[in-house]
Amino acid sequence: MPRKIKIVWVLCCICIFLGFGFLSAKNQTQEGKERRQEAVEENKQRVEENKRRQELKVQFVELMGKVKELNALGKYDQAAETASRAVDMNPKSADAYTWWGLSLAKAGRTHEAHEKFDQSSRLDPNQTRNYYYWGLSLVVEGKNEKAIDKFENALLLDPANSKAYASWGAALNNLGKYEEAIKKLEEALTQNSFNRQAYGVLVDAHFHKGQYQQAWEVVARARKNKIDITDASLKRLSEASPQPH
Repeated sequence: MPRKIKIVWVLCCICIFLGFGFLSAKNQTQEGKERRQEAVEENKQRVEENKRRQELKVQFVELMGKVKELNALGKYDQAAETASRAVDMNPKSADAYTWWGLSLAKAGRTHEAHEKFDQSSRLDPNQTRNYYYWGLSLVVEGKNEKAIDKFENALLLDPANSKAYASWGAALNNLGKYEEAIKKLEEALTQNSFNRQAYGVLVDAHFHKGQYQQAWEVVARARKNKIDITDASLKRLSEASPQPH
């Protein structure tokens, strides 16, 4: 091959090589630019999504606060409706279902309440408050045996729960199991000596057992802690056995 032709051929090869290199670099630059743009868009979407989630979280917290406020005001049907909106916003919130159930129970819609308590327990089987309120709603329906199961579940999760002990004692008292009731009520007072419910039911349990002296002793303990026993209970006890001096 003549020397000039060889030089031309080499130069052509070099041009072709450089051309491919240039195109490759250009494509890589374009691809890099597109990837950077995609990354920017993805990051922007993540920021927007996080912002939306944060806004929903704030709205959910506000709704739950409203549910508690309405319950405190005795507006139970409104509380239940508000709780249902909270559940729509966060269907995985066991606490929202618990408060929905509580609101329904206070509104006298106990059958609906049980469904919400059950759903709450499915979402979070370790929520003491749910079992406690569930038990209370069952007591209202007169289903004391079933209520005891719920109070027992509550105490398995929180062994120092004075309210659960007192409510368990109240359910036993309703069933006429006064001796067992007294034990649970005394345990409630061991956990919290200012448990108003426990004193009232304990006086009643001793009365039904004919243990009038013990009943008066409970009255004295209650008064020491500035807790009043109902006039009806005191009148009945006084008629059975005058208050000792």
